[in-house]
Amino acid sequence: MNKTKNALVIGGSGFIGQAVCNELAKQGYRITVPTRRYKNARHLLTLPTCQLVEGNIHDRATLGRLVAGQDVVINLLGVLHSKPGKPYGQNFRVNHVEFPKALCAAMSKHGVKRIVHISALGIGVQNPAPSMYLRSKTDGEAAIKDSGLAWTILRPSVVFGRDDKFLNTFASLAKLAPVIPLAGAQARFQPVAVGDVAKAVMACIQDANKDTIHNTYDLVGPEIYTLKELVLLSAKAIGRSPLVFGVPDAVGKAQALVMELMPGEPLMSRDNVDSMKIDNVRTSGRVFPLAVYENLSVVAPEYLKARHLPSDLDEFRRGAHRQD
Repeated sequence: MNKTKNALVIGGSGFIGQAVCNELAKQGYRITVPTRRYKNARHLLTLPTCQLVEGNIHDRATLGRLVAGQDVVINLLGVLHSKPGKPYGQNFRVNHVEFPKALCAAMSKHGVKRIVHISALGIGVQNPAPSMYLRSKTDGEAAIKDSGLAWTILRPSVVFGRDDKFLNTFASLAKLAPVIPLAGAQARFQPVAVGDVAKAVMACIQDANKDTIHNTYDLVGPEIYTLKELVLLSAKAIGRSPLVFGVPDAVGKAQALVMELMPGEPLMSRDNVDSMKIDNVRTSGRVFPLAVYENLSVVAPEYLKARHLPSDLDEFRRGAHRQD
């Protein structure tokens, strides 16, 4: 009888993390997901083999307790924006560089060897990279590679799926704005489905021949789009046709600064504008060998319609004067 394996999923409550945990549960893994606030990860409790542990992963003692006894660690921790009230860019260093170093040290201390680390597409294309995000991801990869662990690094392009904050944000914006000035309008992306990312992670940790160990792979879908094309595709899916036009980087940076100062997570930051100076597409990297990758043009319009267009039930409720 095969022994049940234990998996620690850092960032497991997020968009990609939920898909990874679903795949792990299907394969019978005992899953541990740390979270700062228990209520923010309760959606994972539907998975029968998943336990939530409330705590601060940046605390070394807590991290050691989480790592101990695991068979594999999957690091999905990542941030897209600098944290308000902190030195600009510090958030990237803390999460993308200092945390991987601490994680690898904890794994070495407790004899846990296998790690799958999610990085970002575009690393190594330009040195130094144009944004703090890409520079911090580069340094984080170096920490993983220097750890002495049995690592695999996956570099996804922008990830799409039913609950993404990428295409769904564009669709929401298209509902409100007939005109959309866009920084980085001609930047190119090769989006990958969240389910394909999760399948790649599973293939790595179930790699009986250990072919994926000490290898780095790009995760990209079969289609390439400019940012403007992605905005227009999202708008079209919900029956909108805004005027979308590119703006110079200087204007985009000013736009992004205003967004950073507004409450909540910004749609765009100044560092995002810098990141888009490098196309987010495969260059010379090795693509992870999944049999089939999902097409955004087929999948995305369906979930965007489902989330952003009124349903027949909505019409019924309005007719009955019920809005709650």
